[in-house]
Amino acid sequence: MERAEEQVAKIEMKDELAGSDCDICGAPMVVKMGRYGKFHACSRFPNCRNTKAIVKDTGVKCPVCHEGNVVERKSKRNRTFYGCSRYPDCDFVSWDRPIERECPKDHHFLVEKKVKGGKQVVCPNGDYKEEIQK
Repeated sequence: MERAEEQVAKIEMKDELAGSDCDICGAPMVVKMGRYGKFHACSRFPNCRNTKAIVKDTGVKCPVCHEGNVVERKSKRNRTFYGCSRYPDCDFVSWDRPIERECPKDHHFLVEKKVKGGKQVVCPNGDYKEEIQK
């Protein structure tokens, strides 16, 4: 057990560059590993404590503000959800992935929902469903 602890103590984790600069101090951002997964942090830590979540852009415009994009995020319980990239200015959030089309009945946004046996496109208002072709 002692030998294993000595070997673990010798391991050095190298930070990989994130490819962007810190908004606060201008230093390069690096990818770090935290309790909830990877995130971007300023390389000048602890002098600069700027951090950013790593998000995936879905390529869909936000259905609420029409300015930001819908991005894929992870909750603290590692569940995937979708929200506006302009948060906290825009409070759009959805458990289901929004798609670019509008509902033909009420012009509300549509979401792609996982169901048993595949996926279907539904209106969050509940009055429109469409099966996805495989």
